[in-house]
This record gives sequence, C-alpha cells and structure tokens, in this order.
Amino acid sequence: MVADGKGVIRRVREFISGRQQVVSEMIGRYVVAAAQTTLYKFRSYVKTVDETIPDYEFYDKLRRGKANGYTLGGLFAKRIEHIFATWIFGRGLTVTLKEETEVEFPEDRLEHTNERLADFVTALLDSGAAEDEDDEDRDDNSSSFLMRVYKDMLGLGDQYIIINPDGSLSIPSPDTVTVERDETDYRKILAVEVTQKLGDRTIIDRYEPDQRIKTIKKGAEVVDKQSFENLIGRIPIVHLAYERSGNETHGHPIHEQLRPLYDQYDDIIYKQLDGARLMGNPIPTLEGLEDIDATIAANKPTEQDTYTDKDGNTATRTRINLDQNTVLLLGSGGSFKFASPEKGFTEDTKTALKSLFLLLLDHTGIPEFVWGGELTSARATSETQMTQWVRDIEGRQKDNGGWIARLCKLWLDMMALIDPRLMAGAVTIEWPELIEEDEDTKIKRLDFAMVHNLIKRSTALAQLHLVDDAETEVREAQAEADERREAMFPDGDTFGFRQDLNQASQEAEEED
Repeated sequence: MVADGKGVIRRVREFISGRQQVVSEMIGRYVVAAAQTTLYKFRSYVKTVDETIPDYEFYDKLRRGKANGYTLGGLFAKRIEHIFATWIFGRGLTVTLKEETEVEFPEDRLEHTNERLADFVTALLDSGAAEDEDDEDRDDNSSSFLMRVYKDMLGLGDQYIIINPDGSLSIPSPDTVTVERDETDYRKILAVEVTQKLGDRTIIDRYEPDQRIKTIKKGAEVVDKQSFENLIGRIPIVHLAYERSGNETHGHPIHEQLRPLYDQYDDIIYKQLDGARLMGNPIPTLEGLEDIDATIAANKPTEQDTYTDKDGNTATRTRINLDQNTVLLLGSGGSFKFASPEKGFTEDTKTALKSLFLLLLDHTGIPEFVWGGELTSARATSETQMTQWVRDIEGRQKDNGGWIARLCKLWLDMMALIDPRLMAGAVTIEWPELIEEDEDTKIKRLDFAMVHNLIKRSTALAQLHLVDDAETEVREAQAEADERREAMFPDGDTFGFRQDLNQASQEAEEED
C-alpha cells in the first residue's frame, strides 16, 4: 500500500512539473463501453480519448421547461440559446467561392457558383427553406434553418446536418446518430448511422465514404436493404459540437455548467412563492403540546391529505379540518396561532435571485441590457457593455465559420454532380457589421471623402443603401443630369451664364 501511494504521488508530481503533455480535455474522464459511465482515474490507467455523450434527453427537457427540479430555473435556457442565435445569424452572412491564386477560374463559372451559393445561404437563413421538401408536415413558422441548428447545438451539445443528393438538408435527432471511428485514430470516421424507429419498423441509414446503405427491419428481421453509391467520396454529414475539447468526440451543452445555478434559482424562487402564499394564507400552528395524538383525536374529523410537490412527487399528511372544527381542543401547555414568514423575506429572496442572475450574466457574457433589463448605477454603461458584447459575438461568428464552410463545401460537391457549371472548392465567409454606424456620422464621413475625391460616387451611394445597383444608378443619374444641362444650354455656352450669375450675386451683396 505504501509503495502504491508513493507511485501515485510521483505520477502527480510528474504531471504538475510538465513532464506529461497537457491536452485540452476533461482530464481523466473516459467512457466504459456502451454504458456511457463517466469515471475519473489517473491517465496512466485509462483511455485518453473522451467519448462521453451528453444526456440529450435531459437537456432537451431542461430547455423546454420539462425537467424535474428545473421548471422555473430552466426558463433561462431557451432565452440564452435565442439571444446567441439571433445575434450571430440575425444579420445574415455571405459565402463565396475562394479564388485560388494558382488556378484561374473561368469568370462565368465563378459567377454562376457564387450565385448558387448565395441562393443556398439565403435558403439557410429563411425559415426551413433549405430542409427536405418532402417533409410536408414540418412547421414552417419557426426560426431560420441556421438558427435552429445552432440552438440545438447550444442546448444539446451536438447536432448533425445531412446533405441529401438533391441538395436538400436533413437534421436527425443527435440521439439517433452513431459514429463509427477507426480503432487506431479516433479522428478518422469510418461511417455514420442514423437509426429511426417507427412503430414495429426500424430504419437504419448508414453513410460511408463510398456508399449509403438503407436497411429496414421489422423486429430482428431485415425486410428491405438498398445500397446507393456515394459519388463525392466523403460522408455527407456535418457534425456540430459545442465547446468540444482537443480529444473529445462530442460537445457540451451550454447549460451543463449552469445546472447548479438553475437548480438554486428554482429552489429560491419556489421558496419565495411559497412564502408569498403563506403571507396570504398563514398555517395554523399548535405549539407546546404534550400529547399530539390525543389532541388529534380530540379534534376529529381528520383525513389524509394527498399533495404533489414541485418535483412531481406524491406524498400524504394528516390534517385537521378547521372548517369543520369551530373550536380546537388543546392539551396541557398547548397554544394555537397562525404562522407565516417574517415581513421582509421577499427582499432577501429577491437579492439572492439577483445575485444568481448576475452570476448567469458573468458566465454567459450576455449583458444585462440584452435581456431587456434596466441598468443600475453600479453597472457599466450600455455603450461600454455593447463594445465587449460585439467582440464576443464576432468571436463566436468566427468559431461557427468552420462548420458553415464545411456544409457549403459538401453542398457544392453534391450539386456539382448534377450541375456541370458549378465549381467545387474552398469557400470564404464574410459577416456583416453587427452594429450599424450612426447615420449622421456616416454622411459626414462620406461627404468628406467625396469633397476630397477619395472615393467614387457609386461607392458613396452604395454605403447609403438607397438602391440595389449603385453603379447603374450613378450612370443613369449622370446621363439625366447631362440631358437637363443640354436642354438649358443648347449651344453649350454655360460660361456666360455663370458670369451673369456671379455678377448678379455681387450686385445683391453691394445693395445689402
């Protein structure tokens, strides 16, 4: 035992001293087979790949207000997901084909590809327009495709997007997806299976780099099996994982670290509500009784009261019906009174709830004014908070650029099979400004640039967002101005007119 203890201490010291490589992961956590049991041991004894799968069922209930113990505290979940999704994708994005310096792209094909990409991204930003059109029962009155996928990634930790051969997209529930990895390299994905159970039938779609296999089972019997060739040579599935560390295979829900806070918020706010009810309906209390059973027997009729607590648990308790007992009979030393919380308890609970809320803001980075709350004098101004908030959102946009680029690249590969004018290749993503510049400041800057001939008129017009095609509008406006000038001066003599105008102006000044 002593030798083992010394060995453990030595390994801990080696780890602290930096002799072992540090990786970004939940250190020591690993999964045992299919049971998904999380254990913590020293790294020398366990796997270094963290294959922990989030509890999708629990977190889906949490974000919908259905999880036991989080019915009120969990109301923050949906709002957090919505705030991040709207700020990241609310103003849209632009995806274009990245022009390779080594290869000269044909101009017509490049323009055609960018037009198709623009249509595809527009569909992603619309309400479900990019999804499988065969799903006629789907509710279209929802947020955009990108927003819904991103909310699921935040709330569940993982989400998957399947690119279908016709270019439409499908979103399987993450609990139906199984990823098969190479035994010697967990980063190499061999296949992805999506399993759906419909009554007594089970449908398994297996996606491999070279084929897709669809199997239909009835019980354990295979009733149909079809194979389809995968011509792009890659698995047409994009995996979205939130806050996945270096050697993890799955992500983490954004609510994972906030669970204790949700739990405390739920408990405190229920206690506040219980206290408020007690203030209006105080509890009859019998104190100092020497024989409780005798007092209960003397004040019959009584009955067993069945009630359900906030977590859905059913329990019973004995009570005395005061509406049927106009007089209470108390034993020796007994006294009767109505008990309720002391006055002022609501302020204490409000202070505790406010502290938890501020802790929530600090953890998520969402400023208080974004929630619609009023800023106090002790908090920073909204302008100062907005600057940091914009930087945070810009960072999150860059983080999401990776899976969006992979999605567009796979879509181009798939659609290039049926559209020979499309060019498959790497793409670039541009995000618009999150906060628009003040209009007065913008006009002054544009006026300065125009006066000093620093920008073209078409560029200035484009910045004002008055017309769709600034170049054409400037040309037509110039042509119209030329026509008016020719109508006013058919001989082209504008010099004499200017002289007369200047002389009239001087005479008017002298008279004044």
